[in-house]
Amino acid sequence: MNKKILAVVCDGEKFLLLRYNSKDPSHGGDYWFTVTGSVESEESIEDAVKREVKEETNLDVAEIFDLKWGSVYSWGGEDHSENNFLAFVEKGKVILNEEHVDSEWLNLDNFIEKINWDLNKEELKKVLQKAIKRELFFKKEKIDDFRKKAA
Repeated sequence: MNKKILAVVCDGEKFLLLRYNSKDPSHGGDYWFTVTGSVESEESIEDAVKREVKEETNLDVAEIFDLKWGSVYSWGGEDHSENNFLAFVEKGKVILNEEHVDSEWLNLDNFIEKINWDLNKEELKKVLQKAIKRELFFKKEKIDDFRKKAA
């Protein structure tokens, strides 16, 4: 199973959304989301968060807060497990890589409204409201399983 990360980027006040490059079909089209990526071999999950945030935004991660939330899913013929984090970054100039064409810093309400999120957005908002105070929303780890079950 491929290990992946999802990092919501926050400067302590605002949240960063990235607009994916619709000209590159490997990234799924034109939509607003956050930093995601694969954990490379011999790399810790925390190092993957730092690397992916740096690669996609040029921002340095100062602190990582594990949301104790994630998912497993099938994509491209493989199974993936993805862990979600809040990545606190040092303020700086966002420089996008080829995956993205735009970025916006938003307050939490506007972030929740604009993000392309298929799950419950109210739940995401509550998770982030707690996480920004370094508190957990889930009492025990929550893993959403999106793999199709054989009939």
